[in-house]
Amino acid sequence: MNIKLGRFLRYLIVLVFLFLPSACGGTEKEITDPKELVTLSSERMRSLSGFQYKIDRTGEPAFIDDSGTISFRTAEGHYVVPDRVTAKVKVVTPLIVAEVDIISIGDQQWETNVLTGLWQEVPVEYAFQPQELLNPNTGLQAILEEDLYDLALVGLEELEEMPGKSLQYIEGLLNGQGAYDLTYGMIDNEVLSVQLWIDPDTYDIHRVVVVDPMNEGDEEDTVWQIDFWDFDTVIEINPPIEE
Repeated sequence: MNIKLGRFLRYLIVLVFLFLPSACGGTEKEITDPKELVTLSSERMRSLSGFQYKIDRTGEPAFIDDSGTISFRTAEGHYVVPDRVTAKVKVVTPLIVAEVDIISIGDQQWETNVLTGLWQEVPVEYAFQPQELLNPNTGLQAILEEDLYDLALVGLEELEEMPGKSLQYIEGLLNGQGAYDLTYGMIDNEVLSVQLWIDPDTYDIHRVVVVDPMNEGDEEDTVWQIDFWDFDTVIEINPPIEE
């Protein structure tokens, strides 16, 4: 073999081995600490300009009124930083299942009347307030970061709505005081079990499931499922035209 050719080949082999780990992603550390994953997902949430969400309750009713007659069922809409929210909320009463549209901007909130469908401004203290629940700095995400404990990384899982995408599946327990305060008592102040699904590449949190154990006289647990998608998408949210 030509001496110069031999040296060139040896040099080429050395270059291949030098660049092989970075080319294959071998130098990137996979994060397996569940607490660190939750922290990174919180930081990611705080960096977003907006997202879509859906809150779904199943099991025992969670009442939004003091008399215990109006039960929350679902809410779906868009959150835009820092304090604009749309929501289509479904509630259940002894007589009907009703849908109410909500627009929240800062400390102002408008709802459609259940009977007429017309927009009306509602004092925030008397309204369901999705903007508080979704605020990345003070809402659900902050509670998860501060109040979760006994976390365990179960492994990679796919959600039925996201086939082919592996997410880090985490289980843990949650001190219920923060959730109780945030939901104005719709979630009990007790130990709650929590499940999280976090993207290992972007740290986007796609699903949170909170299980509120049944109380005496109940027949089943109350389960809250919160889904997030369309991360960093923004829509224009303006006050409605009141009629």
